[in-house]
Amino acid sequence: MIINGGSRSNGRFFAKHLTNAEENERVTLCEIRNFAAQTVLEAFREMEAIALGTQCENYFYHANINPHASESLTPEQWDRAAQALEENLGLTGHARFIVEHQKKARVHRHVIWLRIVVSTMRAVKMTDDYEKHQATARQLEREFRLQSVNSVLGPEAAKGQRPARRPKSWESFRGHKSGIDPQRMKEEVTALYRKSGDAHTFMQGLQAGGLRLVKGDRRDLCIVDKAGHVHSLARRLDGVSVSALRDLTIGLDGLSIPSLAELRQIEQ
Repeated sequence: MIINGGSRSNGRFFAKHLTNAEENERVTLCEIRNFAAQTVLEAFREMEAIALGTQCENYFYHANINPHASESLTPEQWDRAAQALEENLGLTGHARFIVEHQKKARVHRHVIWLRIVVSTMRAVKMTDDYEKHQATARQLEREFRLQSVNSVLGPEAAKGQRPARRPKSWESFRGHKSGIDPQRMKEEVTALYRKSGDAHTFMQGLQAGGLRLVKGDRRDLCIVDKAGHVHSLARRLDGVSVSALRDLTIGLDGLSIPSLAELRQIEQ
C-alpha cells in the first residue's frame, strides 16, 4: 500500500481533479463529514471561507490511499484506513470528505481534511508527514494482510532495499495541469543520459526535447520543462549514482549553462 499527501491550498484545482470523470472510470463521493456542503466543490469553498479568518495558507490536507493493483479492500477496511491515517496525522474529528476513483479496475481513495480547528481558528501543525504515511501503510498492511511495500525510511532502507524514488505528490498534480507527466519525463531523461556519450551531447539532447538545463538557486543542476516548471536533475535521473551524477556535473562545468534567474530574464 502506498500513502502520500500534504497540506494544500489550491481547492479549485483539486475539486476539478477529484471529480474528473474523464480520467476515471468511476468517481464516487464516499463520505462528507462535518460540512454544511453537500458536494466536493462546495466543501472546498467552505474550507476556504473558514481559512479567511486565519493566517493559514495551506488550509486543507490531501492524502491518497492506494493499495496494490492486485488487492481490494472491503468497505470496512477503507473506513479503517482513513481513520488510522487521520489519527496518525493528528486530524481526529476534523471535517473531511472522501472520494473514490476507479481506473482500469484499480481503486484508490482521496481523503481531504480541514486543517483548521474551528473552535480556536488555528491550524494543526503537520510535521513528519512522510514518516506518518509510511508508518500507517505498514500498519494497515499488517492488519489487512496485504503485500508489504518496501519503506523509504527505517531498517529496510538501511539494508539497501529502498524503492525507486517516485515523483512527489505536488509534482504529479503540477503535471496534471501542464500535461507533462514527471514519471514519463524521468524515463525519457534517464534514457537520454544513458545513450549520451558525454555531458555536451546530453545537454544538446535535452534542448532538442524542449528542456533547458539551468543552475538552480542552490547550485544544483535543474531542468526547466516546456511549461516553465523546474525539476531537480537528480530527481529526473533513475538509477544514476551520486558519483555518476558528480561526473556529469563536472563534465558540464565548461559549458554555458544559465542560472534559473538568467533564464527567466531571457524569456521575459
